[in-house]
Amino acid sequence: MTAAAGESMDPPADPLAESVLPEVVVTGTRSTLLPPATFSSPIQGLPVGLPADGGDLLRHLPGVSGARMGGHGIDPIVRGQSQNQLNVLIDGAYAFGGCPNRMDPPTTLLDLDAFDRLTLIKSAQTVRYGGGGSGGTILFERETPRFSAGEAPRVRLNGGLTSNSEAQSAGADIAFGNPLGFARVTGQSRSADNYRDGNGDEVRSAFNSDAAGVTLGLTPNDGTRLELKYDRTHNWDVLFAGSAMDSPYSDSDQWRLTFDQDVVLGPLHALHAAFYSVNVDHLMDNYSLRTQTSPFRMRVPTESDTTGGRVVADLTSGATDWTLGVDSLKVARDATRYWNFRSTSVDVPQSFLWPDVEQDALGLFAEAEHPLSEVARLTAGLRYDRVRASLSRSRANAAPVGPAWVLSPSQLYAAYYGRAAEDRAEHNLGGFLRYARDLRPGLELTAGLSRSVRTADATEAYVASNGNPASARWIGNPGIRPERHHQIDLTLTRTATTWRTGLEVFYDRVSDYILRDRAHGQSGILLSDNASIYRNVEAELAGGEWTGEIRLGAHWEAGASLAYVSAQNRTDGRAIAQIPPLNGHLSLEHRRESWSGGARLNWSDTQHRVDDDPLIGSGLDVGETPGWWTLDLYGEASLGQHGRLRLGIDNLFDRAYADHVNRANLDPFNPGAVQVNEPGRVLWARVSVDF
Repeated sequence: MTAAAGESMDPPADPLAESVLPEVVVTGTRSTLLPPATFSSPIQGLPVGLPADGGDLLRHLPGVSGARMGGHGIDPIVRGQSQNQLNVLIDGAYAFGGCPNRMDPPTTLLDLDAFDRLTLIKSAQTVRYGGGGSGGTILFERETPRFSAGEAPRVRLNGGLTSNSEAQSAGADIAFGNPLGFARVTGQSRSADNYRDGNGDEVRSAFNSDAAGVTLGLTPNDGTRLELKYDRTHNWDVLFAGSAMDSPYSDSDQWRLTFDQDVVLGPLHALHAAFYSVNVDHLMDNYSLRTQTSPFRMRVPTESDTTGGRVVADLTSGATDWTLGVDSLKVARDATRYWNFRSTSVDVPQSFLWPDVEQDALGLFAEAEHPLSEVARLTAGLRYDRVRASLSRSRANAAPVGPAWVLSPSQLYAAYYGRAAEDRAEHNLGGFLRYARDLRPGLELTAGLSRSVRTADATEAYVASNGNPASARWIGNPGIRPERHHQIDLTLTRTATTWRTGLEVFYDRVSDYILRDRAHGQSGILLSDNASIYRNVEAELAGGEWTGEIRLGAHWEAGASLAYVSAQNRTDGRAIAQIPPLNGHLSLEHRRESWSGGARLNWSDTQHRVDDDPLIGSGLDVGETPGWWTLDLYGEASLGQHGRLRLGIDNLFDRAYADHVNRANLDPFNPGAVQVNEPGRVLWARVSVDF
C-alpha cells in the first residue's frame, strides 16, 4: 500500500483521522478519487480491542451503529439504514447470511485478521458495487503486493485475550512467492464465553469461530494479476440473549476468481473481471444450547447460496475518466422451521420462512469523472438493474401439518395482502451527480444528488412464519414495491497543518420505503391482528456528521465526532423505529516513537423518537433509551523491530447501558423486541508479530 497525497504514514490514532481521504492508491489498480464521506483504512491500523466480527469493528466509526442480539453477529447501521440498504462486499463478493433474523449478517462471514483494508462509502455515492446501497457500501478487501525476486516469506502471527467474556483469539497470515506468483494462507480461531454487563448480570453471548483461507496468485508482471481464492468460516455454539433461539452452527464456503490487467489499447487502460460463489449453511434451534422454556421444540436449518460476477473496464477519453461495467447476482435461499410437542423428533414443518426463494439481478453501469477546471470536477454515474424473484409454488401452496392456525405461505399472503405467492420482475434505474470544488487551499466543498432503488429481499417479500397468537406471525409481502431513495449530500472539509475537520449533511426522501410494521388494518393490509407485516410508506431521513482532529504539539492529538439522524414515516406521521440518537466521541492520544497511549470518551444521547405504541406502532422499539457514556483507555508499544503489543480497558467505569438499536425476537410464541445490554468493564490485550 502506498500512502496517498496528504495521508500520514503513521498508524491512525483514531478512525476519525482517515474519515475523509483525498486519494488512495492500491497496488494492481488505477488510482481512484474516493467520494467524500468515505472512511478507508488498513484494518490492522485501527485502534480497537478484539472485535467479535466485522459489524463490531464498524460501529467504532462515526455515523455507524450496530444492533446487538448476542456477542456475535453485530448488524451494522449507517446513517439510520441497515440490512439490505447497505451493500457489503467481502473481497469483491456479495455474501448473504443464512438466518432470516440475521444472526449471521454478512459481516460475520469473514476473518478480520485475514483482510487488509476496510472501506466505508456512506450513502449512494457510487454505482460500481451493485444496485441499492442507499445507506452506503462496505468493502472488506485483501491486498497482496507482488513479490520481488528473492523476497522472504511474509508472516504475521497474532493473538488476543480479554477479561469479562474470557475471549481468546489466535491466527496466522503467511504469504510466499516470487515475481511470477504467490500463495497466501490464513487461519484464525476465536472464542468467547458469556459476558457480564455493568450491573454484573450475565448476558447470553458466548460464541466460537474458526476461519481459514488460501489465495493462489499469478503475477507475471506489474500490470497482470490472476487470483483464485477460497475461504471457509465456521461459527458454532453461538448464544443470543435477544432471541428465543441459538445457533449450533453457521458455516460458509466462499470461492473467488479475479483477473486484473493494465492495458494500453486506445482509450482502454485497465480491465477487471471477478466471479464468485458463497454458500452458507445455518442452523438455529431452541433446545440444544439452552434450557427449554417452550413446550415446543423448534429447529430451523437454512441455506443461502450466492453466485455472481462482474466485468469492469477503465477508460480515458480526453480529460474524462470512465468506468464501464456489467455485473450479475443470483441468491437462492431456503429456510424451514420444524417443530414437535415435547418430542425429541423435531421433523414436522411448521413454517416455510424462506419458501425456496430465488432472486437474480443483471446490472449495467457507467461512471465518469471530468475536471471542470483546476479547482473543480464533476463525477456522475448511471446504473440499470433488471431484477427477478421467484419461489417454489409447490412448497408455497402446501399447507404444513399441524393445528388450524398453521397456514401455508400462500394462505398467509392471501390473508394479509389479498394476493398469491407470485413471482416478481423489476427494472430499476439509479445514478448520482457530484460536484466538488476547492474553495481555497485545504478547503473543499462537495455537493451530490443521487437516486438509488432497492428491491425487497427474500424476507421482506416472502417470509412466512406462523405463530400463535396471530401477533407472533411474520409475513412477507409478495407485492411490495422497491424502495426509491432520492438524496442530497453536502460535505465541507478543511485541512490545515495541525488540524482537520469535516462536516457532512444529508437529506433522503424515500418513496415506497419498505417498513416492517404490525398489522393494524392499514391501507393494503386486510387484517388487524398485530402480526408483523411489510408495507410501503413515504419516508424521509435527514442528519449529518461532524469530525475533527487537532495536533497539540509534537506528541499530543485530540479528536471528536458528532453523528445524528432523524427518520420519519411521513405516511403515518410517526418516527421510524431503530434509529440511533445523537452520539459521538472525544479522544486524546499521546504518541512517541515506540509507544502511544490514549483515552476515548464514547457517548449517546437519550432517544425519544421511538415507534413503540402497542396499538399503532411497529413493535420494533423497546421504548425510549436513556443516554449513556463510557470511557476507554488504550495503548500500544513496539516489541523490537517485528512485534507490536496493544493493551486497553473498555468501559473503564463498568457502566450498565444498551445501545438504542436492537433486533426483534424470532419466537413464534413470545414475540417482541429485546434490548441487550453492552459488556461491562473489559480488559484486553493483542499482540502481533510481522516478519
